[in-house]
Amino acid sequence: MNMKKIAFYSALALCCFGFAACSSSKKVEKSPIKTFVMPCQEFVSGDGALRAWASGTSDSEMTARKKAQVAAATGLATQLQRTLLATVEDYTTTLGKAMTAESKTFFNERIKSVTSQTLKGTAIVCERWHKDETTGQYTNYMVMELRGEEFLEQVYNQLQKSGTTGVDKNLLEKLFIENINKSAEE
Repeated sequence: MNMKKIAFYSALALCCFGFAACSSSKKVEKSPIKTFVMPCQEFVSGDGALRAWASGTSDSEMTARKKAQVAAATGLATQLQRTLLATVEDYTTTLGKAMTAESKTFFNERIKSVTSQTLKGTAIVCERWHKDETTGQYTNYMVMELRGEEFLEQVYNQLQKSGTTGVDKNLLEKLFIENINKSAEE
């Protein structure tokens, strides 16, 4: 009789456990975490163009867009400065002794002058929107692009205005594009 009681209570325990397990799986809620892929993330620097991604959030669409645009322009300016410093270093190293210290300094100053100007020639190559229905906040995702050849044209114009004609344009362009592509790999 003892064995019958043990078997009965075991079966009852298994049955209760089974129902409890079934009922508990119904109470499990889905995770509130959603997989989110950032819009425009496929646009990266390379192929002769510098690109900067940014986003801006606000309850106003215009303000969200302005925030994204300012952040993208700032990111682009930072990338441009880094790329130009590497390019000038490569350029002066390649020319070596042929370039005097004075001409290196002059060349660096002209490059900085163009860099400090407003980023002319930039274009928005990707722009996406999201509105959070619960908060009413708009988020603007944006990628700005600066083509290397167009930027170098500004550099050449600045150098011509200053009377500098001894710049090896082919070498400068080659090194600049190489440094843009290196930044894409990092």
